[in-house]
Amino acid sequence: MDKKILRKKYLKIRQSCNVNTENICKKLFYSSEFINAEIVFTYVSFGNEISTYKIIEECFKSNKKVAVPKCVDNNLEFYYINSFSDLKLGSYNILEPITNLQATNFKNSICITPGIVFDKEGYRIGYGKGYYDRFFKDYTGIKIGLCCKECLIDDVCPNEFDVPVDYVILD
Repeated sequence: MDKKILRKKYLKIRQSCNVNTENICKKLFYSSEFINAEIVFTYVSFGNEISTYKIIEECFKSNKKVAVPKCVDNNLEFYYINSFSDLKLGSYNILEPITNLQATNFKNSICITPGIVFDKEGYRIGYGKGYYDRFFKDYTGIKIGLCCKECLIDDVCPNEFDVPVDYVILD
C-alpha cells in the first residue's frame, strides 16, 4: 500500500485512539534502555502525537540529559534543554529548543521517536519529510518508537532510505 494512503488512514485512526500515555510511560521508565540511558533524545509532542511531556519531566527528575530536535537546513539537530522554558514555537508550529548546546554525543542514549504508524519490524511512517531517517544514519544509540495498539501494522512497505527503530512501546 502507498505510504501516503497509510499516513492518511492512520492519522485518522490515531485521532480516534484513546491512548494510555501512562501505560506507555510506565513501560518506558521500567525498561533497562531508559534506566541505563544518560541522554534521552526525544521529540516534543504536539497535536495528537503520543505525549512526551511526562517523559521529559521524568528525565529532569532523574538527572538525565534531555535533547530535543530542531529543523535546521532540512535536517534534525538536537539541542539540550534544562526545562520547558528552553522551548519556543518553531518550524511546523512545534516547540523547539532555544538553547545552542547541540547534542552530538550518542553514547548511553536513547531516542524516543515519533511515528504515525509502525510495523512489527520497527519501520515507521512519519510526516513524510525523512528527518528522522536522515538523523538515524549517524545516530548510534537505541531508537524507541511510541505507538497506540491500533497503529501497529504488519508492514509499512519501507524503502531503502527508511531506518527502523529498535523497539516499539505500545499503550
